[in-house]
Amino acid sequence: MIFGAHESVAGGLHRAIALAGEDRCEAMQIFTKVSGQWREPALGAEQIAAFRAARAGWAGAGRTLSHASYLINLCADDAAILERSREALFQELARCDALGIDFVVFHPGAHVGLGEEAGLDRIGESLAIVLSRGKGLRAQLCIENMAGQGSTLGDRLDQIAAMIDRAGPEGARLGVCIDTQHAFAAGHDLRSEAGYERFWGDFGRLLGMDRLRCMHVNDSKAALGQRLDRHARIGDGEMGLAPFWRLVNDARLARVPAVIELPPLSKERRGYAEELARLRGLSGAAEPPAPPPQPAPEAPRAPRRRSRA
Repeated sequence: MIFGAHESVAGGLHRAIALAGEDRCEAMQIFTKVSGQWREPALGAEQIAAFRAARAGWAGAGRTLSHASYLINLCADDAAILERSREALFQELARCDALGIDFVVFHPGAHVGLGEEAGLDRIGESLAIVLSRGKGLRAQLCIENMAGQGSTLGDRLDQIAAMIDRAGPEGARLGVCIDTQHAFAAGHDLRSEAGYERFWGDFGRLLGMDRLRCMHVNDSKAALGQRLDRHARIGDGEMGLAPFWRLVNDARLARVPAVIELPPLSKERRGYAEELARLRGLSGAAEPPAPPPQPAPEAPRAPRRRSRA
């Protein structure tokens, strides 16, 4: 795997690349705008040039990711929010293309009572609209799997496959970003060899391994199947080291960029070099001890069968 971290853009987008260098990142994720605001910043030529120049001089020279705004909801029932979400995702895609960022990772949304099937239809329609507007842009949209909190969609791989399918011909341009914490919280037990192979077997069958563009590697404060988005440091959460040992030593994932998403330990310990070194240290290492027996997890929710008429 090609490891990196989500880095701060305080002081300018280009500053994140300097931080990535300090942390010995080979990949990097940033926010290109304030994630909790709708306001879309206009990037000037100097900002774009500074970021591109910094990236060109980055020793890691790895893949770069952007995480789109958390406000985006591509299946909103409110017409104004839906239109604003589509516009925000397109603007993120356009910004990343200008900056030379490879992947735009986004949360698909929550149907909030609209219903699963109608929500998936609307996400597919939203993606088709955004991708059609973005023809010719090199940055790629990547659907992130979700923890399953509330009415969010994307905690199941079949749901992600449905989003891509319902985007129509434009769906061929979509990638997927797998977040390990979200998968675990949604009920996919990556701790055991059987559970790990089942997850990736399903991914290959439903999506195809070539659809995997990037990953978020995070441990979980939430228990298996608890459906809460709560990240923990590698090996310090409910998942333990075993899933990350499997990931690091999985030849199928050798060229996948994978970033950690965690707050700094303190003002004095801002960086992520220690965390990344822990991950890299699992390469070729002995398998970690198996976790203690756990209660049988609740299975991920079965698809609801509803008419699409």
